Amino acid sequence: MYSYLTLAQLRAALMQRLQDVNNVNVPVAEANLYLIEGLRVLSAQTQAPGIVDFTFDFNPGDTWKSLNIPGSPRQRTVTDTQIYSQIEAMLYEPMSGGVWTGTTQFNITQLANSLQYRRDELLLMSGANTVNLLQPSPLLATTTTLPDSTLDLERVRWIPLDSTFESAYALGREDVTTRDAFGVLLPIEPGPPDSWMITANSPLQFDCSCPPNQPGTWDMLVPFSGAPFAPPLSTLVGIPDDWTPALVYGVLADVLANSPEGRDEFRAKYCIQRYEQFKKAMVKMPWLLEAGIGSIPVDTPSFKEMDAYAQNWEQTWPAGDPQIVVGGVDLVSLAPNVPAGGAIVSSVLTLVGNAPIPTSDASLIQLDRAGVDALLLYAQHVASFKQQGKDFFNTMPLFEQFEAYCGTKNSQYAALGIFRPDVIGQGNRGEDRDPHFQREKEGHGKQTAR
Repeated sequence: MYSYLTLAQLRAALMQRLQDVNNVNVPVAEANLYLIEGLRVLSAQTQAPGIVDFTFDFNPGDTWKSLNIPGSPRQRTVTDTQIYSQIEAMLYEPMSGGVWTGTTQFNITQLANSLQYRRDELLLMSGANTVNLLQPSPLLATTTTLPDSTLDLERVRWIPLDSTFESAYALGREDVTTRDAFGVLLPIEPGPPDSWMITANSPLQFDCSCPPNQPGTWDMLVPFSGAPFAPPLSTLVGIPDDWTPALVYGVLADVLANSPEGRDEFRAKYCIQRYEQFKKAMVKMPWLLEAGIGSIPVDTPSFKEMDAYAQNWEQTWPAGDPQIVVGGVDLVSLAPNVPAGGAIVSSVLTLVGNAPIPTSDASLIQLDRAGVDALLLYAQHVASFKQQGKDFFNTMPLFEQFEAYCGTKNSQYAALGIFRPDVIGQGNRGEDRDPHFQREKEGHGKQTAR
């Protein structure tokens, strides 16, 4: 634990750089927000100093479990009110949270609507709000309708009511062309479904290959949108804390580009570039590094890997070779699941925890000495945002130095281990097998993926 620097001392150093030691232009609460943002961005880009071993229990009957729980190093704590307050400060408006008290250039409805759109876009890109959804499967029909909070559909597993002749299994994914290749009568001939497809329906529906021949349950993994925002009510934004700065810049990009009175093309362009940088990085967001059960390291495959090589791994995987299976960001399961009447299985997950955030002036800053200058460079740059024009533009080299420090830090960490890219990618192994989106590869145009 670092014990050489307090929040009060760090803020004093920032105010000296801003030539505002009496906090005339940047009040104490506002300066703290910029330092906190810097800590979170530094953690998101370098995964330091927030790597934590977390004891996590699997109980009898548990299937998929979220790490977004009280006491977890990955508990999500940031609210929309906190986001509004920082945006208001950066727009040179009073920091009044979810109640707008500023000029007519902007309003709280603008901020809330943009925040909801940007938050849900990030959830779609990252799968950071993937839940285990159970719904009855249709009988003698092929179409299932999903809740309107659905952003995507990741996995469909069928649990037949009568498992005498058939155990539960995950369906493959295909489209109508490949299904029809096996017979045009397949959609009307009842039987055990073996695939699902979404290409022929609305985004809130999917078809299975044939009508199920008995009642059953769809066991699904579904990325959901987040909770609606209704200021002045304070609501958790629902993305990992260290990535919430992305929301600040996404909202600022929208309001500065679309507000008739407050339009600022230069700063809007800067903000959308920052937001897109975050969005691209969130697709491969590091969060799980390794896992162990007892004193034995175990593998952390994605559900896509497990479904491909071990159907119904929930029940059939050897108990002597347990695995921590990843369903999405902060969502895990144990293979095999602990049966009813079984003993609790305790695991230790090495996680990229939230950046330690100071809560008072006496709080110690958990950052090594080499990173303090980079943090101050970043906070000085962000604090200058509200100055606009040339004054803000002239601070761009500060941000570039911060980015260079993050690159140097990652290079240092890479030299400490041969397989660092594999380690930090443990939580995203499914992306390599079955990527979410079609992406561009340098020099090769667009490549097909998920």
